[in-house]
Amino acid sequence: MMITSSIVIQKKASIIWEVLTDKNQFKQWYFDIPDFALEKGLTFHFYEPGGKNKFLHECTILEIIPNKKLVHTWTHPTFSQGVTTVSWLLQENEGLTTVTLHHEGIENLHDAGPEFASENYQTGWDQILSNLKKFVNEKD
Repeated sequence: MMITSSIVIQKKASIIWEVLTDKNQFKQWYFDIPDFALEKGLTFHFYEPGGKNKFLHECTILEIIPNKKLVHTWTHPTFSQGVTTVSWLLQENEGLTTVTLHHEGIENLHDAGPEFASENYQTGWDQILSNLKKFVNEKD
């Protein structure tokens, strides 16, 4: 199963790429990920916002195409052995950039419980892309 969320932002792909891959910027609209570095094979970790530290996320970067594509795994090792994949795709056309996010393999988290249902991911990714657009538009 794949979840897809997409948004169009009136900025160049290079600007969105910077916001997407700079941990000092993305912590303002996404998650605070202190051990993130843009490096293929690197594994990074984070918890949901709010300080409860209930849901550990562990991700490994699989593919990097600057200004176009970032792919990483997405796991919750304390709840499931399942592995999913998140792809961030940027497509620029005449100053507008379409940001499309694909989250594949949600069914692999079936053993993690109802909080990991696909509907929750869809809602979450839609909100995250909305946060990205707002942040990028307020950067000027």
